[in-house]
Amino acid sequence: MNVDTVVGMFSIEIRRTFAVRQGLPAPVRDAKNLPPLMPAEGFRVTMRAGFSFEDDQLGERGWFVDTDALDESVDRCAERLAGGAWPEIFDFRPSFENVTKWAFTELAPSIPQLDYVELDNETIGVATRYVRSH
Repeated sequence: MNVDTVVGMFSIEIRRTFAVRQGLPAPVRDAKNLPPLMPAEGFRVTMRAGFSFEDDQLGERGWFVDTDALDESVDRCAERLAGGAWPEIFDFRPSFENVTKWAFTELAPSIPQLDYVELDNETIGVATRYVRSH
């Protein structure tokens, strides 16, 4: 089969892994006198940013966008998330839901056709994904 006769869609995901300090109280754990889940070094989080595009959007070089060009904005977003306790960084309540939406809004202008941003809290095994409405 010739590669030019196949019709489909591409999906690319960019990932960064780092530590974050959410810094919000845990009312359920507090009520049961349980220790906090967050270790001193913070939660291990992988941020995923995914975008997709059609076959006919490939350029002459055989790509839709040079992912190297996206690295700077993805790194800048990850650095902000890892830059301190979230209540000190953000002027909104920094739940994983709110911060994931913030990251999507932050990355959307620099990642064409951004489909989602996900913050996967690997320490506790919970991922939060914000998806673009179609």
